[in-house]
Amino acid sequence: MKNIDALIDVRGVEPLDLRNAAVRELALVKLSPGAPATRPEVINYIETFRGNIVDVSPDTLTVEVSGDPDKINAFIKLAKNYGLTQVARTGAVALSREMTLAE
Repeated sequence: MKNIDALIDVRGVEPLDLRNAAVRELALVKLSPGAPATRPEVINYIETFRGNIVDVSPDTLTVEVSGDPDKINAFIKLAKNYGLTQVARTGAVALSREMTLAE
């Protein structure tokens, strides 16, 4: 944490209890799904994971997927069946949840 806190663009670092934090990650995944007949199947999976297609070419699809790290891992595992060529991940980012008083 000291190394991260020393970076110029970092405003602060604090440990979080993951049970009381909102944790998210972003991944950009490039696929080469092959035959055009495969694309509707791939698009269905993208929609299931609430992903967004951010770039399309004749040979590739680039997909943005965000959520908890387990969701990202599950999408990448599935994408390996559809010509996964590249992955860029942000890593997990988190903010503490605001606590409410229970009555």
